[in-house]
Amino acid sequence: MATGNGSTGPQIVKIPRVLVVDAAVTGNAVLFPALLTIPQDADFEWWWLAISRTSALLKMLLTESGTSRQMIFPGSQLTAGTQFLGVNVDNLAGTVAANGSFPIAVPYVMPASRQYTHQFSDTSGVTNTVEVVYHGFALLAVPQS
Repeated sequence: MATGNGSTGPQIVKIPRVLVVDAAVTGNAVLFPALLTIPQDADFEWWWLAISRTSALLKMLLTESGTSRQMIFPGSQLTAGTQFLGVNVDNLAGTVAANGSFPIAVPYVMPASRQYTHQFSDTSGVTNTVEVVYHGFALLAVPQS
């Protein structure tokens, strides 16, 4: 990549990486938080999402903390005065037990050191163990030789 002064800039190398969020969501929790911080060594290019959970009675919201960007929105059918608690995790990524994984049509780059807030709501009445797995690539800048 040319920098304009005749020299070349760093080359971006993709290294496979998996980022994991584990949470034990208490029974009947509403908007139970769990954070994911992107490692500071590289931006993360997100390609696939997989989720496993104890019970299907679990919903999730996802917010990019640095920008407050909501990644999951309510439909227009939301009744006035009703709190939106997210999307059912099985609808978001399928189930790992059934080999479900959700592809991101256009990979999303998550900047290094940025935090993502997951908020889980459970209606099972018991602790719901959930694992959210982001599959993708660390985007490492390496000097050109």
